[in-house]
Amino acid sequence: MERSEFLKKMGIGAAFALTATCLGGCAVENVAPETPGANGTVDFTLDLTAASNANLANTGGYVIVNNSVVVGRANDGSYVAATRTCSHEPRKEVRLRNDEWYCTAHGARFGLNGGGLNGNGRNGLKIYNTELNGNMLRVFA
Repeated sequence: MERSEFLKKMGIGAAFALTATCLGGCAVENVAPETPGANGTVDFTLDLTAASNANLANTGGYVIVNNSVVVGRANDGSYVAATRTCSHEPRKEVRLRNDEWYCTAHGARFGLNGGGLNGNGRNGLKIYNTELNGNMLRVFA
């Protein structure tokens, strides 16, 4: 393969990778003011009418709470929550993308139930319960 042909192929691949990464996952990170409880326990409530949680009004949207929990809205309209810490390497890069949990650090993918979907996600992901009561969304372990 000649150098020019190689560069052309790389350009197409890079464009595809950037487009695929953004489709369905370009939600603005909106750090919510609510925080998980003391001692690392997770039990907090989000007011869905608060401006800081506006991303949860749309499917595929998510918010990050205290840099430790990501709360999102699945394609079926349900609310889901998981740790931001990836099981592949302990990096806080997990977010909701294309109706699955995705780690931007190394591409680990997890189902909404926390099960691994690729080699980097094989160790699974910690998932939290959600409970909707009117406009209040409780997230707890």
